[in-house]
Amino acid sequence: MRTGIIISYNHTAGLGFIKDSNKQRIRFYNEDKTVVFKQFDVVQFDISFVRNSLQAVNVIGVRDKKGNIVSMTTNIN
Repeated sequence: MRTGIIISYNHTAGLGFIKDSNKQRIRFYNEDKTVVFKQFDVVQFDISFVRNSLQAVNVIGVRDKKGNIVSMTTNIN
């Protein structure tokens, strides 16, 4: 599996883009509306040809020891 960061995601359409460690911008489609991704979430995924183009598939959020999805944002209190 590859690792990357969500750079954009439209929850309504289920479409988004991931930037991987090679700085490639890869499109993905999320059919599971119960899974909500946010910008800067860290994810793991596979690459596949879908409708004659490369897309990220099997996208899952990377979780920390507490079970929370890892994000590249910082919380400032």
